[in-house]
Amino acid sequence: MNVLWLAHRDPLNPKAGGAEKIIHEVGKRLVNKGHDVSVIAGGWKNCKKIETINGIRILRYGYRAGPHFALPLFLLKNRYDVVIADLGHAVPWVFPVLMRRRVIIHFLHLHARSLPGQVGFLLAKTITSVEKLYPIIYYKEHFVTISDTSFDDLIGLGIKRSNISIIYPGVDANIFKPGKKTDYPSMVYFGGMRPYKRPEEALYILKKLKRDFKSLRLFVIGDGPSKSEMEHLSKELDIEEFVSFMGRISYEKVSEVVAASWVNIHSSVTEGWGISIIEASSAGTPTIAYKVPGVSDSIQDGINGILVKDCDRNALANAAKTIISNPDKWWSSSVEVAKKYSWDRTAELWEMLIKQVAGEQT
Repeated sequence: MNVLWLAHRDPLNPKAGGAEKIIHEVGKRLVNKGHDVSVIAGGWKNCKKIETINGIRILRYGYRAGPHFALPLFLLKNRYDVVIADLGHAVPWVFPVLMRRRVIIHFLHLHARSLPGQVGFLLAKTITSVEKLYPIIYYKEHFVTISDTSFDDLIGLGIKRSNISIIYPGVDANIFKPGKKTDYPSMVYFGGMRPYKRPEEALYILKKLKRDFKSLRLFVIGDGPSKSEMEHLSKELDIEEFVSFMGRISYEKVSEVVAASWVNIHSSVTEGWGISIIEASSAGTPTIAYKVPGVSDSIQDGINGILVKDCDRNALANAAKTIISNPDKWWSSSVEVAKKYSWDRTAELWEMLIKQVAGEQT
């Protein structure tokens, strides 16, 4: 099969996150199965226009809107068995539908939940309105989503239940595997440094728990617009010496730090799924988190982590205290949850759907 994946960013983008990880993990397995996979995405300053990663051909056009402008001519010149339109950002890909290509829509989460505090009121309302148009634009297309919550969101938007498949993200157990824990209590935050991720919650949790665990430390992995505020806040809370800001590090180093930590902190407003939560579980590290859409799908409360009421910081701190006080049982049960997820299985389900869609009449 010849597959084209349309995306806001590609896996090599400096700002790549969970959406791009799915593209990479699924794409490289499709390539290994003998399929051709190309990705069209926006670029960044001084990036290569054409690049290959694990057999996936990446074509970059302009920046954010660049791929949308380049796509019509590109589709006229090139033929693909299936086009995957990734809605990692809310702006819909309309040209593949208008040009009657076989299309799969990849829906990660409802952007309306994560927009407050990130964009202005007018833009937030515009994007929310655009999301409500999905049933009109994609009225007969196949949707793939990544969690039960996102499935319900699509139903709420008006997408037919029969047009939706859930394909859960996987985890690489060869990379995220249990390792030696730190000799002292430790917590990790690894993820995007953006307002809707609320990374500052990790610092407040550390401040609260220092009274009970004097040697407690926090590792902060990731980069983004909130990083400088985080560094400033750690000084303001007088916990700077107990926090290690590690920035953006290699995938292998991330897994080492996560495996060594006692607890993972996840404080996002919403997620499509929570890939980092399952990665932490696979490394034997339970997660404390607010009970919000997506996150509540990837945490089995009381097994691979603890969910608490959204915005209840005291409850979140107490959840961390519960795990740190008796960590061994949490470490072993977290691994068991992660065993249910595999990128190989995720790619198999994608391949089955791609073949199904490619075989249909347009």
